[in-house]
Amino acid sequence: MNTRVITISRQVGSAGEEVAQKVAADLGFRFIDYQVIQGAAREAGVSPETVSEAEHSPSLLTRILESLARNPSMPVAAWADPVPLTTSPLFTSADYRRFIESVIRDLAAEGNCVMVGHAAQVILRDRLDTLRVLVAGTVEPRVRRVMAGMNVDEKTALKTVERTDAERLDYFKRFYDTGWLTACTYDLCINTDRIAPAQAAGVIVQAASLR
Repeated sequence: MNTRVITISRQVGSAGEEVAQKVAADLGFRFIDYQVIQGAAREAGVSPETVSEAEHSPSLLTRILESLARNPSMPVAAWADPVPLTTSPLFTSADYRRFIESVIRDLAAEGNCVMVGHAAQVILRDRLDTLRVLVAGTVEPRVRRVMAGMNVDEKTALKTVERTDAERLDYFKRFYDTGWLTACTYDLCINTDRIAPAQAAGVIVQAASLR
């Protein structure tokens, strides 16, 4: 088998994490998710929460503070305290994303791993030993899974699905100029509306063995 790395992107409520864990178990690969954030945080010398924020579109306040950090001569608004900027590492959201990308490339170089999320499908797109997978589904089944998994009502689950979809679409368009749900971004797309996570994992394992 020529596949040493599998990236799995997933829509919330698509059972993507369960699929990824099953794939890793079946292949004897490492399952990698939050280890990416933890590794990037160690490299940057900051908390994992700080790095995790970089995986979201930064707020207006964050962008202003980052501009001030990079350009100390800029006028400081009355509400802005410059002290934290001078006592903390002067990293921007883009810097933290580069730490994340570096960790992902290092983990991929070690091989035999299943990576969930973190834009790994884009970061590793030039690696010939990487199988890039999207696990997706229509809204109604995903809402039902979110309701069951989070123990929330249908309205809250629907808002969660819509919000996370919108955030990820914006993130990939803004920072990687690519469509998160665009089929050609992936080698394999699986709809889990009518296929169980274990069956989806079997399809991925089979695809990995054929490459």
